[in-house]
Amino acid sequence: MSVPKLSRRSHPASGFSLIELLVALVLLGVAFLMGVQLMVQAPRVVRRTDAERQAFRALESVMEGVRAGAFPIGNLDIEVLETAVGDPAPDDLRIFMRAENLKPEGLYKVSLTATYTAVGEKKENTVESMVWIP
Repeated sequence: MSVPKLSRRSHPASGFSLIELLVALVLLGVAFLMGVQLMVQAPRVVRRTDAERQAFRALESVMEGVRAGAFPIGNLDIEVLETAVGDPAPDDLRIFMRAENLKPEGLYKVSLTATYTAVGEKKENTVESMVWIP
């Protein structure tokens, strides 16, 4: 009785097929492009976040000035700003103050709105607070 010999064709081929190799290259290419896109957008995100931080710092500074009596209570536009800490405020930053007299006498609802440009986009942030000035 003879034992049949196994031919080379009955064994699975070792290694990758051309299609598997192409699929792997496409996946690596997509991952690489996504990583490059994140690296390109990172400085833009940092600039936008920095502009927002500076605007909020200016809003806080003005609100503290209102509470301390450095700014009169009323409806006014504030253009020249200097913050106590960090980078200077953006050149186009403007703060609009709106005050509403409430009861009892001396209680005000103060709303500060900052408008500025961040990475070519117009932005607006608002902070509201109650202020007591006897």
